[in-house]
Amino acid sequence: MEQPIVIRFRWTADELLRAYGYHFRHTCRPVFRIALHFIFALMILAGYGLIRKGDATIALGIGLLAGGIYWFVFRRFERRWMVRRQFRKRPDRDIELEWQMADDKIRTRSSLGQSEFSWQAFAKVVRTPTGVMLYPIDQMFHWLPRAGFASDADFERCVALAKSKIERHYDVV
Repeated sequence: MEQPIVIRFRWTADELLRAYGYHFRHTCRPVFRIALHFIFALMILAGYGLIRKGDATIALGIGLLAGGIYWFVFRRFERRWMVRRQFRKRPDRDIELEWQMADDKIRTRSSLGQSEFSWQAFAKVVRTPTGVMLYPIDQMFHWLPRAGFASDADFERCVALAKSKIERHYDVV
């Protein structure tokens, strides 16, 4: 039996933000993301056109322009602020986590407790350039950052093990 793969990392707001970004990229397909960008770009153009036209359409133009600018400029800052604000209220903020992955079980340990999972507890696994996401259900995930692995070989070994044990597996770039 091989040695378990050990992942140790500090659970920070930055890690949570990174994980949410990859979760969004996984759940919102590229076609929809491009369509959303296109719609908000059209809102900016339409808003600018209505403002230039003048008359009673100025208010609508300002609203469309504001919506488009929010999407491209302010949305990421607002999201970061919201996640950090919520993270400060979590009991698991800024603690050291340790995950151990073996052929038969997954163990996790922190100062708040410990648990053990079988591989069947996970519905899917998502590999990203900076980590692995294990999903017990489609909208809840566990983030294992690549920096927590002892080496890139351990990271690749973990991905291969997860793909062999979990039926649904995806790659997000």
